[in-house]
Amino acid sequence: SCDIATAVTATTDDAKIDNPNCVKAVLAKDGRALYFSRSRVPFKRELTEENKTVPYWHHCGIYGYRREALKRFVSLPASPLEQLEKLEQLRALEDGMTIKCVEIRPGGPAIDTAEDLKAAEKYLKERE
Repeated sequence: SCDIATAVTATTDDAKIDNPNCVKAVLAKDGRALYFSRSRVPFKRELTEENKTVPYWHHCGIYGYRREALKRFVSLPASPLEQLEKLEQLRALEDGMTIKCVEIRPGGPAIDTAEDLKAAEKYLKERE
């Protein structure tokens, strides 16, 4: 029943959460994406023992589209939130499309920067 599907992983790693290259997803209880951000969202206003362990959702950056949803998405102009955050999935959300997030097991490191590439090379060498 969604237009787009995407993968997320749970994280409590502050280094990841505070890294703008690690996109965070805010989810409804049914797994629909409410928002994506490069910032720490949701903001934990009161840091209690109970909510310290509540994970953030790290967006993995892989999508599955229904054919009609993809046609619609590529026909849309870049949206204001997309331009602010530099996140294309916000274009879909701003236009009322539904994005379903599915939790997956964490995989290897993401590669978004030169530093990430070095970390990925180290990750692979450690597993040889």
